[in-house]
Amino acid sequence: MLAEEQIMYKKVLQIGSIIIMLFLIIYLGTLVDWIFKPLVVFVQTLFIPILFAGILYYLLRPLVRVLSHKLPRALAIVTIYIALIGVLVSLGSLIGPELQRQFSNFISSMPSIVKELQLLIAQTQENESVQRIGLGDLLNWQDQIEQLGAVLGGVIGELATNIMGFIGTVFNTLLLFIIIPFILFYLLKEGEKLPNYLLKFVSKEKQGEIKPILTNLDQTLSRYIQGVLLVCLFIGLLYYIGFVSIGLEFALILAIFGMVTNVIPYVGPWIGAIPSVIVALLHSPMQAVLVLIIVVVIQQIESIFVQPQVIGRTMSIHPVTVMILVLVAGRFIGIVGMVLAIPTYAVVKVIATHFYRLWKVRSSGNEEVNG
Repeated sequence: MLAEEQIMYKKVLQIGSIIIMLFLIIYLGTLVDWIFKPLVVFVQTLFIPILFAGILYYLLRPLVRVLSHKLPRALAIVTIYIALIGVLVSLGSLIGPELQRQFSNFISSMPSIVKELQLLIAQTQENESVQRIGLGDLLNWQDQIEQLGAVLGGVIGELATNIMGFIGTVFNTLLLFIIIPFILFYLLKEGEKLPNYLLKFVSKEKQGEIKPILTNLDQTLSRYIQGVLLVCLFIGLLYYIGFVSIGLEFALILAIFGMVTNVIPYVGPWIGAIPSVIVALLHSPMQAVLVLIIVVVIQQIESIFVQPQVIGRTMSIHPVTVMILVLVAGRFIGIVGMVLAIPTYAVVKVIATHFYRLWKVRSSGNEEVNG
């Protein structure tokens, strides 16, 4: 038993030394700008295309597997690409004009929305009940709203006048549309061979231990990505139906925004509800109340019926853990960190769980031998 503990201690010491060396290399790299900066630019350039290609890979892989039984894999991928283009064109012709109209109206209405919000806050501050309670100072947000309006106006004006910046944005967007399908094609064609390729770097004795980990990681990420996107589509549809039913302005844009922010667990739905409540409040207090009721009802439906069935069984993460992970990741990395916190935690959890089980099995086996 003592020899086993010494071996375990040496392994922990080795792993700790490797981690310290990695951090030391990263720190030294930050001191040498001409070495580290190109690496950062390289990672930033490829991060978004690889991320989106990975998401689409897990969404389209089941279709590729089905079609591959009747067609060559490359032809199956091309067929799916053609079908996707057809769906996107049809969807664009269906909701594109309405989305463009609402977006143009929203941009042109931004100055008036900011002014109306300032007026509403000023009237609320002057209310006798608010002053009696002492909430006047807490509602002193006029300076912040003026700054927000100036920032939004500056951004919109800059996009409208800075032709070179606009051309650069269009070029980068087109580049993404070219790179993502290219990466996605090779992921769909060769992606399932990746685990076997990675196993070549491990000794044959260890391959039996590592392969279940890779399989479990693949299944966890696949179920999580498919589940999250399914939930977001469901939530976006419910938002749009609810907003249209109460006559909320910019219903389509606000529903899409709520659908996108729903990717962030727990915090995202309430972030997505803020613009909807503001727009409704400027119309009438009653409409704002109706928006809040719609948001709460939809979130209850999601948390009680949809989330546990689609995501809960896959991740098995306590809500408090999710909140801590999202808030901490958002504090350090921003919105990207909030989105990636849960799948990253799931990957680490799968790896740690497998290694812990292996360690327990080996420990019990050694005890039986020694006994």
